[in-house]
Amino acid sequence: MGVKSMSSLSRRPVLALGAAVALSGAGPAWAQGEPRRAERWADLRGLLFGDRLLEEAGEAVTLTAPYRALDAGAVPVSIALAPPLAPLVRSVSLIIDDNPSPLAAVFRAGPAADLRLISTRIRVDAYTFLHAVAETTDGRLLLAQQFIKAAGGCSAPMSSDLRAARERMGRARLTLPEGPPAEGRPVPVQVALSHPNTSGLQIDQVSRLSIPAEFVRHLRISYGGAVALDIESDISIAENPTFGFMLAGDPNGELLLEAEDNRDRHFSGRWKLQSAG
Repeated sequence: MGVKSMSSLSRRPVLALGAAVALSGAGPAWAQGEPRRAERWADLRGLLFGDRLLEEAGEAVTLTAPYRALDAGAVPVSIALAPPLAPLVRSVSLIIDDNPSPLAAVFRAGPAADLRLISTRIRVDAYTFLHAVAETTDGRLLLAQQFIKAAGGCSAPMSSDLRAARERMGRARLTLPEGPPAEGRPVPVQVALSHPNTSGLQIDQVSRLSIPAEFVRHLRISYGGAVALDIESDISIAENPTFGFMLAGDPNGELLLEAEDNRDRHFSGRWKLQSAG
């Protein structure tokens, strides 16, 4: 699909890639006023997308996050695609430019869903630009961006005791705010997985030792036997990974969540989505 793998990006130094890749066209105003951030994004886009053209998405792709985050370790972010575009998008990449692992997640749609609205919670390590890149089925790359003020999210203490978090590891939760899907009526769905999702940059508040990285790297959601959403993720996703999306299909199907972390542990959850009738 033209996007480098998550593990590949995590291992490669993005600040020493040689000559920066030039932005297509004149570029936005922030790039001209802030050369360091412009160079950083040029390095990242070259690493992730090579020399492919990135088009400004305009209203076709909307990236939403708070301008100033209340909690840098759990920043809510959402990506919305305009209705005519959504069925034509096969993947969306979420990039946090100045994070140690910038490629936070890659979302890929399956037959049971599209990417009209996706959401998650992220860690933000420094004042930075966020970028969302939507890839269409005909190979176009559409770019949206937003600046965010937050710092220290990747090394922020966990919200609970590490031992307790590991004991809860693997518990899955489903939220259906508008009920199960019906024919021709996609509905919002949110799935969450209890997991420390540690970044490798945090310190145990009791022992004062470094906490090793343990994070969910792959998550797949299926409905009625068909893939709805496939997610590659990394340490930039917040503790207890949570993802929202739109689900389509007939009612009374089974929703299956399958996840794998970087320690090769596997987790799953199953729910029967019965209609009110």
